[in-house]
Amino acid sequence: MIENVYLKKRKRRKMASNPEYRTFLIEEVPKRLTKLKEDTPAKFGIMTPQHMVEHLILTAKICTKRYGTPSDPPSVGQQKFKRFIQEGANFEHRPGKTSADLPKLKYASLKEAIDSYPEGVGRFYNHFEANKEFLCYNEIQGELNYEELELLHYKHFAYHLDQFGI
Repeated sequence: MIENVYLKKRKRRKMASNPEYRTFLIEEVPKRLTKLKEDTPAKFGIMTPQHMVEHLILTAKICTKRYGTPSDPPSVGQQKFKRFIQEGANFEHRPGKTSADLPKLKYASLKEAIDSYPEGVGRFYNHFEANKEFLCYNEIQGELNYEELELLHYKHFAYHLDQFGI
């Protein structure tokens, strides 16, 4: 068997999934997303309902990859992000973006995006069940393990559901 170079060399560890987070991400979020309509207004921010759903899908999927090579020591920004997660990952709205900052939509409709959500979050869970020691990496967040990412998704997704009052 070829060793995955993206796995940290350390003792095998058991994934400590939080049942509350898992239930929320797999069962509760899809139920709430069905309450969205194309014209559901955001309480804050510039995202449309479809942009928000696509953002959640992308966020779940990108955490199964590594983008770049970690620096040693982690950057100041990465250390701040790690502290943000360790302190509970409480999100707050930061104004300043405009509709020009929104990405192009990937799906043809809000319904199609909502129907695709389970595949995105499923990819996250399936990836970590098969690769328990995998550490996600990108230049902004630094390296994050499964438990940190699950908490991040729980808080992040709840924040965006609140954005649309669902």
